[in-house]
Amino acid sequence: MYAGLTVIWFLDKDGQKLRYEINRGGTAGCYRLVITHPDGRESIEELNEPAALIERSVELMETLRGDGWHVA
Repeated sequence: MYAGLTVIWFLDKDGQKLRYEINRGGTAGCYRLVITHPDGRESIEELNEPAALIERSVELMETLRGDGWHVA
């Protein structure tokens, strides 16, 4: 990833929308996973290693799919 890169997925469950975003954090070497829930609240996780980012992202996506969310 390079500075400024943002990857966004939109997920759907029973007509509700969830936004799943990966971007660079505010500090060098920091990555952020941001989930914006249908009610507008955000869950933010910051990770410092690309491998940790990938592992956590896979975990979160599997959890969301298990909860019935699918890519819109």
